[in-house]
This record gives sequence, C-alpha cells and structure tokens, in this order.
Amino acid sequence: MAYIISELHGQYGGKIAVAEQMILQSKFGGADAVKVQLYSEDFDKNSMDGDSPGDFLSLTFEELKSLKEYADMLHIDFFASFFDEERMQWCIDLDLPYLKIANWISREKPELVEKSIATGKKVIISLNNEQAKKGKPYEAENVIYLYTEPLYPGRLEDMHIPNFVDSWFSGYSDHTIGNTAATYALARGAKILEKHFTVGKSWQKTKEGGHACSMDVDDLRQLHEFARGFSILEYKKVFQYES
Repeated sequence: MAYIISELHGQYGGKIAVAEQMILQSKFGGADAVKVQLYSEDFDKNSMDGDSPGDFLSLTFEELKSLKEYADMLHIDFFASFFDEERMQWCIDLDLPYLKIANWISREKPELVEKSIATGKKVIISLNNEQAKKGKPYEAENVIYLYTEPLYPGRLEDMHIPNFVDSWFSGYSDHTIGNTAATYALARGAKILEKHFTVGKSWQKTKEGGHACSMDVDDLRQLHEFARGFSILEYKKVFQYES
C-alpha cells in the first residue's frame, strides 16, 4: 500500500497548536507520515518566488522536537525538509526516519543534497520534469525519488506523471487542486504520495494557492481508501497470476 505523507507547511500558519491539530487529523485521515519544512535565513532572503516565508513559519529546534514527540505519541512518522546544513543536523540529532530534499534544494544546493546522501540515512528527493529528462542524478542506494512540479497550485495540464511500475521514480509530490492527479499517480503504481494538508481550504489568503491545492481530512481519507483499494486489487492480480 502506498505511503502517504501529509505536508504541514506552510498551512499551519506558524501556530504550533494548529500544527498539532493537523498531525492529529492526518493520523485520523490515514496518513502514514507528516512533514514540516525547516527554512533557513538564506532561503528567507532568496526564495524561489522572491517572497520570504517569514519568521512566523520558521521552527526552532525545540519546536521541531516537540512536534516529533507529539507525532510519536500518535504513532505517525514525522520528518522534515531542510534548507541548510544546520537544520539537516537537527533531523539527524532527532533521528528522523527520512531526510527530505525539496525541489528548490535539489536545483539550487546540490552540495547539500550530496551531504545528505553521505549521512547514510534514507533521502527522499523531489525532482521536476526538466530534471527528470537528464536522468537519475544520484545512484546511491539510500536515495528515493519523487516526481513533482513546484507550482502552487499546479495545473493538470502541466503534470508529467510517470508510470511508476517501470520508472526510477518511487512516487509523486502533488500540488494540484483536488485529488485527480494524486489518484492517477496511485493508479500508476506510486508507492509514495505527498500532498500539502490544511485544516480548512477557506483559509486561503494569497495568490500562491497553498490551501487551495492542499487536501483536507476528507480528501486524505479518500486518498487512503484509493491506496488501500489499489493495493488489494494489485495483490489479487498477483495472487491469481501465481496460482
């Protein structure tokens, strides 16, 4: 069954209590993991769209530790994307199960990607279609690849979702509105599915569409049921074939 990741940033709005609420709802909705982003001062000043995510979205080490402990209590995996080496070390110190490389980092900071891989921990890297055309950038056994397009929101017309059954991509990080693209990825064999999560899509305030392209708990439940159903049908197909 596909591993579903619920991305909390920046829909938690800088409020730890809201982040905890989102972790709880993600657990109830069927997510296997929740993820946050650890912004650096460098990213704040030179972000991809020219706008700073703001100090209110930045997490301290103690806040990160607190959220991990809350997720541990609920028995849901917790990990993070990071934008500098210091915050990568936070993830290592807390023994988070994965190191996540955001698409911006994969394009702009290859040295940080290489340092992440060198730790020996499992590293999940998001690549867009233009990067994918160049082939697999790293051959290390601890690297897992997700296809994505860093558009907020993304259009279905701009997606190039591969057939994951015969691709070196393991899954898909979705930023489109609704569940269509995510469901399509599951149907094409995605083993990992990542999508932003929101408590309420009506919280949308900016043109970027962060809440609009996020899933709420009902969307998450639907994706969980699709993933479960596809897994059952695939198992049945293999079992019948082997019989």
